[in-house]
Amino acid sequence: MKLLQTSLYFIVLYLTSYSMLPPVLAQSYPTKTTWQVSQKFQPSVDNQRHPETIGAGTRFKPPVDDQTNPETRGAGTRGSSCFLPKQVITSLLPANQSGLTLNKHPTFFWHIPQTSVKTAEFAIITDGNKRDGEETVVYETTLSLPQQSGIISLTLPKKVEALKTNTNYRWYFTIICDDEDSSNNPYVEGLVKRIPAQLKLSTSLSNANLLQMANLYAQAGIWHDALTSLVKLRCNQPNNPKVKLHWQQFLDSVKLNNIVSEPLLNYCTIKN
Repeated sequence: MKLLQTSLYFIVLYLTSYSMLPPVLAQSYPTKTTWQVSQKFQPSVDNQRHPETIGAGTRFKPPVDDQTNPETRGAGTRGSSCFLPKQVITSLLPANQSGLTLNKHPTFFWHIPQTSVKTAEFAIITDGNKRDGEETVVYETTLSLPQQSGIISLTLPKKVEALKTNTNYRWYFTIICDDEDSSNNPYVEGLVKRIPAQLKLSTSLSNANLLQMANLYAQAGIWHDALTSLVKLRCNQPNNPKVKLHWQQFLDSVKLNNIVSEPLLNYCTIKN
């Protein structure tokens, strides 16, 4: 009987001690699922104070313009003799095929499908805004095309006359599939307009890094400069997941999500 009482005493003592252990011990080792969720990067919403840590800050906001942009004639791709079916040239532009810039010599970007053709032509002209309605060629050149699909670029050379402020320019990018019959050559066209920088924006840009600059341009509706800033970031930090997120958010905002993962084929190797 004495042995039984002793056994019962130790059992009660053990149970009492166990129940008094700190409850945090049960949570000292988070489950694998909890770790995965806590480590997953969640993009924030627009208008946050720190755009360098989010993707939504670089969503493009179209400019508020009291003047209607000139119509983009023949926007899209004409002809497809050197492309596979349903393949087209895609301008990296908003849906209206127009873009603003502060730059005297802006950069233009296009996505091209894989093709055996080796040559393209680019031309930029004044958009017939003179009284006589004549268009003047500002610059034209020939480009060598890469063998793979991806995003290519062209920056207006410094030797070319600077784009005038508040002036519309029309450009054409054409793949030379047929030297004899230009109707077989697919092309895209677009509009670019250089605007003067407002003092507040200029001040903000002077103290900004590349990502902050991309955000400022995107929020101000200045397409070409926002895009170029993000491309530079991709060149400098090709494996940075946050840079990739900003790139995705920017293109998604103008429905160019189908080319988000396409490689940059020449910009990163050209001294701009």
